Amino acid sequence: MDTRIMPRSEAMRRLGFTFTGSGREYFGIWIVNLLLSIVTVGIYTAWAKVRRLRYFYGNTWLDGHNFEYHAQPTRILIGRIIVVGALVAYNLLITLSPFFAALIIPYLLALPWLVNKSLAFNARMTSYRNVRFGFRGTYWGAFGVFVAMPFAALMTGGLLAPVASHFSNNYLGRHTSYGTARFATDAPIGALYGNFGATILFTIAAAALCGGAGFVIGGGIASFNTIGITGADRDLAAMLEAAPVFATVVGAYLALFLAYLFYAAGVRNIAFNATTLDGGHRLASSVGRLRYTWILVSNFFATIFTIGLLRPWAAVRTWRYLAASTAFDAAGPMDAFVDDAAPEGNVAAAEFFDIEGIDFGL
Repeated sequence: MDTRIMPRSEAMRRLGFTFTGSGREYFGIWIVNLLLSIVTVGIYTAWAKVRRLRYFYGNTWLDGHNFEYHAQPTRILIGRIIVVGALVAYNLLITLSPFFAALIIPYLLALPWLVNKSLAFNARMTSYRNVRFGFRGTYWGAFGVFVAMPFAALMTGGLLAPVASHFSNNYLGRHTSYGTARFATDAPIGALYGNFGATILFTIAAAALCGGAGFVIGGGIASFNTIGITGADRDLAAMLEAAPVFATVVGAYLALFLAYLFYAAGVRNIAFNATTLDGGHRLASSVGRLRYTWILVSNFFATIFTIGLLRPWAAVRTWRYLAASTAFDAAGPMDAFVDDAAPEGNVAAAEFFDIEGIDFGL
């Protein structure tokens, strides 16, 4: 599937996003955030999040203006305390009795509300040219795209994943606003299935490579087995003999993770290229699926091998690439947008998904 940016009208101005931050500069912010978070037993993480996002947003530019992040650390801290307290209470209840595992049902029923409030908060805390973004979702709309469709995709072995991507991205786009102007997204299902097919081929290749490498590495480990299968070290010997199988399975799971990154990059291109603002302006994305996957994987290993010290460099590298791969086709002046009093959302809902590591891509 071709993920290049679609042709645009000659009347439009192609405006590219740029990121002016640097790994060296962000390292200073990151290390201070880390040390203060440790010293304060996690309390400073709320201030750390605000400093981090203000740095990345403030260094992201479009048409000579940067973005801004407006959330207050004290509100984020309160939201995190509520979320952590709820999660601790839930886990304690499950420990006391498996009966409380049934609480997953009210959680799923509350999930659409949490999603909408989280998206509304994150959008409202973001501005460009002193105009804030907004999000107005509906309960049943969120239930359909974030509960029902993922379940349907799971039950069909992933065959409905492109359909789920279609509805989720359309939902996010159509309920997001910039001031009084509304976004609209209509991601084509055909293109999403094309991306899905390419992902399957990528998965097969990645599984063969990762699984094969795992088998070779596991075989090398097993070759050091000189213990035999009897005696006190019998369990260790059995583990060494099983190393090829274990390493192959690990390689297969790694291939699935790489496939997810590959698929997500393709979906981003399709959804962005199918998004308009106020009926005339258009978003555009040209993320290379293989390159994006390589960036995230190499970032991971660079972070691991440096015991986390290259984490700031990795974060800047990813953000810069995504910014450089995104554009905005302006059909008119960018200073014509008017701010709007959109719902502010709920900080606790936003922090819940932040703590759980869930990103809806807004």
